[in-house]
Amino acid sequence: MKIYMDKRTFKKLVHFILIILVIMVIISGLGISYYQIIDTITLGLLGKDLAFKIHTLIFIPFLIILLIHSFMSWILEE
Repeated sequence: MKIYMDKRTFKKLVHFILIILVIMVIISGLGISYYQIIDTITLGLLGKDLAFKIHTLIFIPFLIILLIHSFMSWILEE
């Protein structure tokens, strides 16, 4: 059973994933740089160590999705 995705759905999925990853990169980056403020805002849930781990772990997926987004016109070319 093959499941195909049309171009519009693929574009929306890539954009949605990219938005989520950008938000995560920004928040985790702020959690590294301004850890006292972010720690207070998140009630201690996002400390400097966890922010650094998240920032490190999502770098490769962020880069892959960003490249897919950048070259989407070539990827979806018929």
